[in-house]
Amino acid sequence: MLFLSASQPLEPETLAFLLDRNGHGSVITVVSGTVDPDSVLAVTECLARAAEGLPHATALVLATVRPTGCVLPGDIDRWLEASDLAAAHGVDLIEWYIIGASGAQCPRDLLGEPERWAMLAPNARP
Repeated sequence: MLFLSASQPLEPETLAFLLDRNGHGSVITVVSGTVDPDSVLAVTECLARAAEGLPHATALVLATVRPTGCVLPGDIDRWLEASDLAAAHGVDLIEWYIIGASGAQCPRDLLGEPERWAMLAPNARP
C-alpha cells in the first residue's frame, strides 16, 4: 500500500498511517517535501499527537521516500527517537520504512531489533 501511495516518480515525502490494535487503518497521510532526514521526527510527533484523542488509533507506521538514497547514518537514532516520541503520546511505532529507487529498508533491521507487528492482533501483519 505504501508503494502505491508514494508519488511517481518518487519524490521526498513521508507517508504515515495510524492503525487500531487489530492493524486496521483507513487514511494514509502524505507529507511532501520532507528532504531533511530529521523530518520523520516532526511527522511522528504530529501524528502521535493527533492519535492521543482517538481511542482506536494505537499504532503508527511510517515510510520516508528518498528517491536517490537509502538508509542514512543516524537513521538508527532517528528510529529510536521516533519510537520514543510516539510512545510519549501513547502510540506504538510499529515500523519505519525508507523507500528508495531500489526498494525499502528498515532502520530497525540494522539495529537488530525484532519486528513489532506482534504488538498488534495476531493477523495484523502486512
